Amino acid sequence: MWFLGIDVGTTHVKVVGVTEDGTVLPAARRRTPVLTLGGYAYHDGAAVWAEIADLAAEYATTTAAGRGGLRGVSVGSFGQEESLAVDAAGAVVTPTLAWWQTPPGSALDAEVRAYLDSPEHYAVSGMRYRAIQSPERIAALRAERPDAWRRTRRYVDFISYVTWQLSGRWRASSTQITHSQVFELDTLAPHRPSLDALTLTPDLFGPVGRPGEVVDALRPDALPGVPLAPDATVYLGAHDQVLALYAVAAGTDRAVFDSIGTSEYLMVRAPRFAPDDVAYRLGMDYEHAWRAGEYLLGHAVTSGKVVQLLAELFCGGDFDRLYRALATDVAVPEPVRLRVSDLSRPGAGLISLADIPADATPAGVVRACLDQLADTTRGTIARMCEVAGVELGEVTLMGSQFRRDEMLAHRRARWQLPLHRADAGEPVATGAALLARDAAAGGLR
Repeated sequence: MWFLGIDVGTTHVKVVGVTEDGTVLPAARRRTPVLTLGGYAYHDGAAVWAEIADLAAEYATTTAAGRGGLRGVSVGSFGQEESLAVDAAGAVVTPTLAWWQTPPGSALDAEVRAYLDSPEHYAVSGMRYRAIQSPERIAALRAERPDAWRRTRRYVDFISYVTWQLSGRWRASSTQITHSQVFELDTLAPHRPSLDALTLTPDLFGPVGRPGEVVDALRPDALPGVPLAPDATVYLGAHDQVLALYAVAAGTDRAVFDSIGTSEYLMVRAPRFAPDDVAYRLGMDYEHAWRAGEYLLGHAVTSGKVVQLLAELFCGGDFDRLYRALATDVAVPEPVRLRVSDLSRPGAGLISLADIPADATPAGVVRACLDQLADTTRGTIARMCEVAGVELGEVTLMGSQFRRDEMLAHRRARWQLPLHRADAGEPVATGAALLARDAAAGGLR
């Protein structure tokens, strides 16, 4: 028997198999289907699901061939900020705007925005308002596509949607649902004042469950061509970064993590929900971990997109040239100033640069920008540890950017901390498969 982990990622959908004895099989991936409409990137749920189902079938007959029937499956994905409107039959009503895209303007009343961004609301939800979150996107759907909104029965993240395709049951992961800002973080109960402010009902999001919970049997027709074990089961998954941590940190006392893919997500395991003034001012996110009563304090920076943009602007799109700027002794111009958008403002650009000297070289500008980015994240993660009551010691690094030795060496030089690079090649999909295996065995690590 074997277990399947699915990762719905920004650029790729990935699958990893784990055998009953814990052997991790090689990963497989496909490009995540993307639509471009009006200059913005969108994801269509049906197209993404079709790619996942086809990839899983291919994986079962190649990499996982001879491993027996599929015993369990679990799903991870990017945040609830990008969700799908579906009708009563589960059909996607309209493609969803990609999570990193922020159109100009706001569909929410200014008073509602202020309420969702207030210290009082933060003490309930553990999240501050951002223009990419569900309240804003639901309001935009209502205002701009009233016909689509009338057909909408549920508003679900990609974990919920793929889990429904696999099992026929709607479930919202506790690691995702609080990102909607209409559920209480501590109790996971719907927060009536927030729902009333947005004129929403809790059934729009579906029943809430915790990672590793049994959702239902895996539907025999969900993954055509994949041999199933008699008791094949769908287990509820988690936010991608939670599953990445599960892959590299479950059963350990590691507490501080940094992962760079499309975005950079700084994480600190926190033993309690303590949303103080420092956490509020810095816009730190609280979410549930895989263990009941444990939380993750998180902070996102669009570092991966920044690296991509710097490569395009200053290195002709050549990432090797960009990484050489980190690995070689280049003249760093002063006083180049980099500002990175936190995606909280509608229409905000990704970065802005100022005070670039006339004699600055492209490599020098790249190095100056990445130096500042590293220094900023170093300061942020130190503050996060203070809030969580955790010592800033060794930091575990994950994600595609940290597979580059140049990025690892650069962070070591700037941070002056012991940094450990996690071995998992696809930690999110691996974490999902391990979570399904552990849940089937009787409990999470």
